[in-house]
Amino acid sequence: MAKSIINSKDIKPLEIDGLFGGQGKFLRFPMYNDADAPPFTVIAETEMEPGSSIGMHTQTDQQELLYLLAGNGQITIDGETTQVGKGDAILARAGCSFSLQNTGHDPIRYLVVKCRLC
Repeated sequence: MAKSIINSKDIKPLEIDGLFGGQGKFLRFPMYNDADAPPFTVIAETEMEPGSSIGMHTQTDQQELLYLLAGNGQITIDGETTQVGKGDAILARAGCSFSLQNTGHDPIRYLVVKCRLC
């Protein structure tokens, strides 16, 4: 059984080049996955370098919540682009297409929570 309390400072980050066909470097601090906390498939803190992007993608069977902890950029959801920054919560509903770009000078840090549709 997974721990009930996990701090991202205690997790060795995974280094990722691009996400979903995007560009740049990412650090992912995985806290829980579908084996630990179903129906959640991912609960993680992620950091993306300036100029990095998450490629346009669609998740048909999951909803995804991104909560920006630091930085700013732009999100495109179903063709509509919006500026986002620290404190913004972004809900990418199942079936929508979305991407995220770091357009700022500092890293974006965000909490990502993915949940499988029940």
